[in-house]
Amino acid sequence: MHAPSRHILALCVALASGCATQQAIRPTSPFTAEQARYFDDSVDYISDLDNLGGTMADDLRRQLSYLGRNSDLIAIVRLETVAVSQDPDGTQSYRIVASIVETLHGTAPEQGRVQLRTSQGQMGYNTVAGRQERLQTGRWLVFVKWYTDATNEVRPHWHLYPHSDALVTRMREASGAPTDGFTRVVPSSGN
Repeated sequence: MHAPSRHILALCVALASGCATQQAIRPTSPFTAEQARYFDDSVDYISDLDNLGGTMADDLRRQLSYLGRNSDLIAIVRLETVAVSQDPDGTQSYRIVASIVETLHGTAPEQGRVQLRTSQGQMGYNTVAGRQERLQTGRWLVFVKWYTDATNEVRPHWHLYPHSDALVTRMREASGAPTDGFTRVVPSSGN
């Protein structure tokens, strides 16, 4: 075997082994009506859950517990873009590009970004409308449940909460992620 052939063979083996270690983003279960109640393509703006009381606090804790146990991906993100677009049926949609700062649970997309979407008529639409600037400030915790759409594309249903250290600790505990101060960091440009 000639030297150039050995280099090409070594490159092919390296590329093949690199592809074999990449984990594909895929749904872990069919998307259900119960999951749709929690992964509702919307944003919560309450950041201090520990000082809330009453029924609202109980509901939020129950929601967070469910999201922590059932998410395919939990990550700290920065929202790079929040753009409005017109869908073919005439309704408006918000498209949000979330850049992953740190993965707390699950497998992040290879490019380190999650494309989120909410459309007019969906519960989450009004949680995004008119709040583009606020959404692009600070960090957020995203909870993602992957599903396969009608065209066989894997897409996320999601929910966002403002980032807080207390919430991150709670999610690490709920999802089984390390709580000892060691984290898995996914580099992302622009952070």
